[in-house]
Amino acid sequence: MRNRVSRGSRRTVAALLVLLAAWEVGRSLVRIDLAVFHDYLRVGQVVLQHGDPYATLSFNTWPPFFIFIAVVLAEVARISRVGALLTWQLGSVAALWGACRLLPRLAGEAPAPFTSTATLVPLVMTARLLQEHLQSMQINLYLLFLVLLAFDLFRRRREAMGGLALATAISVRAVPILFLVFLLYKRAWRAVAWTAGFLAVLNVLLPALCFGPAIAGERWKEWRTVAAAETANPTPMFPNQSLLAALRRLLTREGGARDPIYYAVAEWPPQRVVRLFYALGAIGALALAFAWRRHPPGLDHPFLHGELAVALCILPLVSPLAWKAHFVSLLAGYWLIWRVMQRGKVRRWVWLAWWASFACLTLTAPALLGASGRSVVESLNAITLGALLVLGLTIWAARQLPPQPPTSAAGPTQL
Repeated sequence: MRNRVSRGSRRTVAALLVLLAAWEVGRSLVRIDLAVFHDYLRVGQVVLQHGDPYATLSFNTWPPFFIFIAVVLAEVARISRVGALLTWQLGSVAALWGACRLLPRLAGEAPAPFTSTATLVPLVMTARLLQEHLQSMQINLYLLFLVLLAFDLFRRRREAMGGLALATAISVRAVPILFLVFLLYKRAWRAVAWTAGFLAVLNVLLPALCFGPAIAGERWKEWRTVAAAETANPTPMFPNQSLLAALRRLLTREGGARDPIYYAVAEWPPQRVVRLFYALGAIGALALAFAWRRHPPGLDHPFLHGELAVALCILPLVSPLAWKAHFVSLLAGYWLIWRVMQRGKVRRWVWLAWWASFACLTLTAPALLGASGRSVVESLNAITLGALLVLGLTIWAARQLPPQPPTSAAGPTQL
């Protein structure tokens, strides 16, 4: 009886998640002009009119390769804006499902059923972030899928296709360049070579062929200027939940100037905070390298999925600009944490951190607190804190992994 009730509960939760996704996809079709997807179309339209997407559009912080994606979207939108958005949103949902299937494959396991806790729990823990992603109609789920697909291909010795997938993710948003550094650390030289080669094709050869070397070079200069200005911006608004923005709110007078509350404990010069951010990043990287020093090189060992989950949790934190929708990569962290928690008795501090992260990431939604309450808790870096808790738990979970996958890894988890 208990198993039947549990099975019924899981099916109910799965049905609710499907309905939520369908609702957000449907609702987005009448909100095109209010979301980031509309900005994607504007970039494409400017390029099709032979304009400069960086000089014309102040919000455009995407790397030059994104121009090609924006142009394709704008061309499809000429036929049907609703059709273009519906295709984009359904693709995002498919990318999410693909990510859920790839995570266990990277651990040497068969993908679990949708109604299993192995799939449902990470989705529930990140449901608010996924909802934000569908509401703003962003590209981050595609990037999560591409990164996971790349490493799945690398593990299967398909370095060329894996390099193309990873190079595409890097070219679209730049921050995934961390995974190229990770490949260097793992001494996966063939994967590095293919990724670097495709980066050159996508970011040098393709723009030069399409726009000419002079214009392609000018676009790169403009983007570097925009990216540097974003990193140097001393007054982030509360939706920006990156670690750099949090440090600015805490340590500078300018950091909270546009937020509803001000609580700086110091008045550092903005540039000093940037140096602190880079120092913390370097210290964190060295600490992880030391913690993983006994892991073998290459990409075919049982610790890889744990290392990847940690890196995916780090990704939005180190980006200078990180909206809530950027934190969908925490799905990988929650998946690993839950997988480890199911193996035995869990200490109290783990459960406390688990539910604290849920409170920071989910219970701060405007549906619960209202728009003004949401702005206050985000000014207090609630999403950043939740992500740091997930990162800490993911590092803990990665250190609990056995040196060899379990003998039952071939079968899917049913509960």
